[in-house]
Amino acid sequence: MADLVQVTGVSRYGFYNEFGDKHDLFLRCIDQYANTAIDMALSPMEQADASLAEIRGYFSQLIIATEGEQPAMGCLIGNTAMSTPVLDDALANRIAQHYTRMRAAFLNALQNAKAQGELSMNESTEALADYLVGVANGYLACLRSMSPEAVRHFIEIALQRLSVVQN
Repeated sequence: MADLVQVTGVSRYGFYNEFGDKHDLFLRCIDQYANTAIDMALSPMEQADASLAEIRGYFSQLIIATEGEQPAMGCLIGNTAMSTPVLDDALANRIAQHYTRMRAAFLNALQNAKAQGELSMNESTEALADYLVGVANGYLACLRSMSPEAVRHFIEIALQRLSVVQN
């Protein structure tokens, strides 16, 4: 809170008056993040005509994030899910909504890809959607423990999985 007060010039009282306590402020931050960064990341895969190209685009953005001058931070919601030992109901619900939305976005693009002949008709889009959510989560752990090159390899191998299932 001290950092927010210093950077913004808003008093503690002003923050507490506007947002309630620190927990409520954090929930509002999560909501804002979901409505901005997450919308930008997932909305291409949620489009009616999304397919494998949009999934590759999503993961390409994750690779690009490792190439900057500053270390990649990952995802606020994913990092919260992995680093918060006990989640209260409000936070747990937001995290569950995030992963439900992510899975639905992958599933939409995968189902479209299957209908367009980009995936084998025998491929389970449900299982692939679960796998891709796992890859996105694994990326967060890799960011903390692996070199940028190793993170790129991790994502590239996952994307090769999509190439293998093509007709």
